[in-house]
Amino acid sequence: MKSMKILIALVAMLLLTILNGCGVARTQGGGPSASPSALLPCPEAAESLTPATCVTMPSWEQKHADNEAYRQRGAVPPEVAAKAEPVAEALRGKFADLRERALHGEAHVAKAVRAVAPPGTNVIIRAGGARSAVVFAIELSGGCLTGFYDERESKVEVGGYINDGGCLTAPGH
Repeated sequence: MKSMKILIALVAMLLLTILNGCGVARTQGGGPSASPSALLPCPEAAESLTPATCVTMPSWEQKHADNEAYRQRGAVPPEVAAKAEPVAEALRGKFADLRERALHGEAHVAKAVRAVAPPGTNVIIRAGGARSAVVFAIELSGGCLTGFYDERESKVEVGGYINDGGCLTAPGH
Protein backbone atom coordinates (compact mmCIF):
# COMPACT_ATOMS: atom_id res chain seq x y z
CA MET A 1 0.00 0.00 0.00
CA LYS A 2 2.82 2.38 0.99
CA SER A 3 4.80 1.52 -2.17
CA MET A 4 1.68 2.26 -4.28
CA LYS A 5 1.43 5.76 -2.77
CA ILE A 6 5.11 6.39 -3.51
CA LEU A 7 4.66 5.20 -7.09
CA ILE A 8 1.63 7.47 -7.58
CA ALA A 9 3.54 10.41 -6.12
CA LEU A 10 6.50 9.77 -8.47
CA VAL A 11 4.23 9.51 -11.51
CA ALA A 12 2.44 12.73 -10.52
CA MET A 13 5.75 14.58 -10.11
CA LEU A 14 6.98 13.28 -13.46
CA LEU A 15 3.79 14.41 -15.21
CA LEU A 16 3.93 17.85 -13.59
CA THR A 17 7.56 18.24 -14.63
CA ILE A 18 6.82 17.24 -18.23
CA LEU A 19 3.63 19.26 -18.58
CA ASN A 20 5.05 22.35 -16.89
CA GLY A 21 6.86 23.44 -20.07
CA CYS A 22 4.17 22.51 -22.65
CA GLY A 23 3.20 25.41 -24.89
CA VAL A 24 5.52 27.87 -23.18
CA ALA A 25 8.63 29.23 -24.84
CA ARG A 26 11.15 31.15 -22.83
CA THR A 27 12.20 34.51 -24.24
CA GLN A 28 15.68 35.91 -23.90
CA GLY A 29 14.59 37.65 -20.71
CA GLY A 30 13.58 34.30 -19.23
CA GLY A 31 9.83 34.99 -18.99
CA PRO A 32 7.18 32.90 -20.72
CA SER A 33 6.08 33.74 -24.26
CA ALA A 34 2.60 33.34 -25.75
CA SER A 35 4.15 31.45 -28.66
CA PRO A 36 3.82 27.64 -28.41
CA SER A 37 7.07 27.31 -30.38
CA ALA A 38 10.51 26.93 -28.86
CA LEU A 39 11.71 29.39 -31.50
CA LEU A 40 11.10 33.10 -31.22
CA PRO A 41 9.25 35.18 -33.80
CA CYS A 42 11.41 37.68 -35.63
CA PRO A 43 11.35 41.27 -34.37
CA GLU A 44 9.16 43.61 -36.39
CA ALA A 45 11.54 46.57 -36.28
CA ALA A 46 14.09 46.49 -39.08
CA GLU A 47 16.78 48.21 -37.02
CA SER A 48 16.78 45.62 -34.22
CA LEU A 49 19.19 42.71 -34.24
CA THR A 50 17.74 39.33 -35.10
CA PRO A 51 18.43 36.70 -32.41
CA ALA A 52 19.94 33.39 -33.56
CA THR A 53 16.77 31.53 -32.51
CA CYS A 54 14.53 33.76 -34.66
CA VAL A 55 12.41 32.15 -37.36
CA THR A 56 10.67 34.02 -40.15
CA MET A 57 7.29 32.42 -40.88
CA PRO A 58 5.67 32.73 -44.31
CA SER A 59 2.16 34.10 -44.53
CA TRP A 60 -0.85 31.79 -44.56
CA GLU A 61 -1.37 32.63 -48.23
CA GLN A 62 2.21 31.60 -49.03
CA LYS A 63 1.85 28.36 -47.05
CA HIS A 64 -1.38 27.55 -48.91
CA ALA A 65 0.21 28.33 -52.30
CA ASP A 66 3.20 26.13 -51.45
CA ASN A 67 0.86 23.32 -50.39
CA GLU A 68 -1.01 23.50 -53.69
CA ALA A 69 2.11 23.90 -55.87
CA TYR A 70 2.14 20.21 -56.81
CA ARG A 71 -1.05 20.78 -58.84
CA GLN A 72 0.48 23.48 -61.03
CA ARG A 73 1.00 22.48 -64.64
CA GLY A 74 4.31 23.20 -66.28
CA ALA A 75 4.75 24.68 -69.71
CA VAL A 76 4.48 22.41 -72.70
CA PRO A 77 7.34 22.54 -75.20
CA PRO A 78 6.20 24.09 -78.53
CA GLU A 79 7.03 20.95 -80.54
CA VAL A 80 4.88 18.83 -78.19
CA ALA A 81 2.02 21.34 -78.42
CA ALA A 82 2.23 21.26 -82.22
CA LYS A 83 1.93 17.44 -82.22
CA ALA A 84 -0.82 17.41 -79.56
CA GLU A 85 -3.14 20.06 -81.01
CA PRO A 86 -4.44 17.87 -83.91
CA VAL A 87 -5.19 15.11 -81.36
CA ALA A 88 -7.04 17.67 -79.22
CA GLU A 89 -9.10 18.86 -82.20
CA ALA A 90 -9.98 15.27 -83.11
CA LEU A 91 -11.11 14.62 -79.54
CA ARG A 92 -13.22 17.80 -79.49
CA GLY A 93 -14.92 16.48 -82.64
CA LYS A 94 -15.54 13.08 -80.99
CA PHE A 95 -17.04 14.81 -77.95
CA ALA A 96 -19.30 16.96 -80.16
CA ASP A 97 -20.51 13.76 -81.82
CA LEU A 98 -21.17 12.13 -78.43
CA ARG A 99 -23.11 15.17 -77.26
CA GLU A 100 -25.15 15.28 -80.49
CA ARG A 101 -26.14 11.65 -79.96
CA ALA A 102 -26.77 12.27 -76.21
CA LEU A 103 -24.17 9.68 -75.20
CA HIS A 104 -22.60 10.12 -71.77
CA GLY A 105 -20.69 8.02 -69.31
CA GLU A 106 -17.31 6.48 -68.83
CA ALA A 107 -17.54 3.83 -71.57
CA HIS A 108 -18.37 6.34 -74.32
CA VAL A 109 -15.74 8.84 -73.22
CA ALA A 110 -13.06 6.17 -72.84
CA LYS A 111 -13.79 4.87 -76.34
CA ALA A 112 -13.55 8.38 -77.81
CA VAL A 113 -10.30 9.19 -75.96
CA ARG A 114 -8.66 5.89 -76.92
CA ALA A 115 -9.73 6.34 -80.54
CA VAL A 116 -7.69 9.54 -80.92
CA ALA A 117 -4.75 8.66 -78.62
CA PRO A 118 -1.53 8.07 -80.55
CA PRO A 119 -0.35 4.43 -80.46
CA GLY A 120 1.79 3.61 -77.44
CA THR A 121 0.57 6.49 -75.28
CA ASN A 122 -0.84 6.01 -71.81
CA VAL A 123 -4.54 6.87 -71.43
CA ILE A 124 -6.05 7.58 -68.01
CA ILE A 125 -9.82 7.65 -67.48
CA ARG A 126 -11.43 8.64 -64.15
CA ALA A 127 -15.17 8.65 -63.71
CA GLY A 128 -17.21 10.28 -60.98
CA GLY A 129 -15.93 13.82 -60.99
CA ALA A 130 -18.08 16.89 -60.41
CA ARG A 131 -21.52 16.54 -62.07
CA SER A 132 -20.59 12.93 -62.94
CA ALA A 133 -17.84 14.14 -65.24
CA VAL A 134 -15.37 11.75 -66.78
CA VAL A 135 -11.84 13.10 -66.45
CA PHE A 136 -9.18 11.94 -68.87
CA ALA A 137 -5.52 12.33 -69.75
CA ILE A 138 -3.41 11.18 -72.64
CA GLU A 139 0.25 11.12 -71.61
CA LEU A 140 2.25 12.28 -74.60
CA SER A 141 6.04 12.33 -74.76
CA GLY A 142 6.83 15.68 -73.14
CA GLY A 143 3.30 16.79 -72.29
CA CYS A 144 -0.34 15.95 -71.71
CA LEU A 145 -3.75 16.18 -73.30
CA THR A 146 -6.23 16.53 -70.44
CA GLY A 147 -9.82 17.50 -69.78
CA PHE A 148 -13.27 16.23 -68.93
CA TYR A 149 -16.63 15.38 -70.47
CA ASP A 150 -20.04 15.54 -68.80
CA GLU A 151 -23.68 16.03 -69.76
CA ARG A 152 -23.37 19.81 -70.19
CA GLU A 153 -19.87 20.54 -71.38
CA SER A 154 -16.45 19.23 -72.20
CA LYS A 155 -12.94 20.59 -72.03
CA VAL A 156 -9.82 19.46 -73.88
CA GLU A 157 -6.44 21.11 -73.16
CA VAL A 158 -2.84 20.64 -74.19
CA GLY A 159 -0.37 21.25 -71.35
CA GLY A 160 2.78 20.17 -69.59
CA TYR A 161 3.16 17.74 -66.74
CA ILE A 162 2.02 18.78 -63.25
CA ASN A 163 4.76 19.47 -60.70
CA ASP A 164 3.86 16.24 -58.88
CA GLY A 165 4.66 14.30 -62.05
CA GLY A 166 2.28 12.86 -64.63
CA CYS A 167 -0.76 14.45 -66.19
CA LEU A 168 -3.41 14.27 -63.42
CA THR A 169 -3.26 14.89 -59.71
CA ALA A 170 -3.64 11.84 -57.52
CA PRO A 171 -7.21 11.18 -56.37
CA GLY A 172 -7.91 12.75 -53.01
CA HIS A 173 -5.44 15.59 -53.42
